[in-house]
Amino acid sequence: MRIRYYATLWPLGGDFDARLAAVKAAGFEGFEDWVRPHAELRPVAEKHGLAYRAMVGGDEPDAFRRGLDEAFDCQCTGVTVHAGRPWMRGQEAVDFLGRLVEIATPYPFPVDFETHRGRLLFEPLSTADLLRALPDLWLCADFSHWTVVTESRLGGYVEALNLAIGRTRHIHARVGFEEGPQVPDPRVPMWADYVTLHEGWWDKIKEAASARGQAELGVDPEFGPAHYQWTDPATGHRLADPFAVAQWMRDRLAKRWA
Repeated sequence: MRIRYYATLWPLGGDFDARLAAVKAAGFEGFEDWVRPHAELRPVAEKHGLAYRAMVGGDEPDAFRRGLDEAFDCQCTGVTVHAGRPWMRGQEAVDFLGRLVEIATPYPFPVDFETHRGRLLFEPLSTADLLRALPDLWLCADFSHWTVVTESRLGGYVEALNLAIGRTRHIHARVGFEEGPQVPDPRVPMWADYVTLHEGWWDKIKEAASARGQAELGVDPEFGPAHYQWTDPATGHRLADPFAVAQWMRDRLAKRWA
């Protein structure tokens, strides 16, 4: 199974061309960003020889379909979706997400719904219920969100976590903890236990994807900018460069999975 590493454009400055140049120079194979008009995106992506994984909103079915159509025209390799809101419950949640899954199914690329705070898949237990109800629902796993939502290392959610792991096709490889979705700097020893914890989950995702014959697993070490990234309270300066951290995380996983 191929592992393809994407860079988020989220923490990068400059115009679109400059950001893709930075991604290419850093050795990433692709980038992940919100969908935009294909006439704007494709020439720049082709110029830099980068694959594109789209991000699409999933708050309303018709807008979702339009986003997928544009992602198709952008020649994306796959789509990450922010779907719904956490106040959707029970059959309403099943019906809403089921409609999005139905819309996504005919497209010739994977459409994966992110485990994200403030969205329908914001915590493990209700996500597990939706996975059981919707056998064609696939995930982009960002378990850093779940660590902060549950204020835990997910030890009390093993069954739900394992179900999510087995239904994941794309990873947002960010390290979270009980009080936030992004540790200040995963490269320093005080956060090593959390890095190890997340790597264990990612290993299981990789193993499950390979076992079911998935051809490619996408990985985006999606570390965000200030103030998602911790900052000095007096100056507002970042305590670490999130793009440097993303490269470190990519290199660490590439070595681990070599």
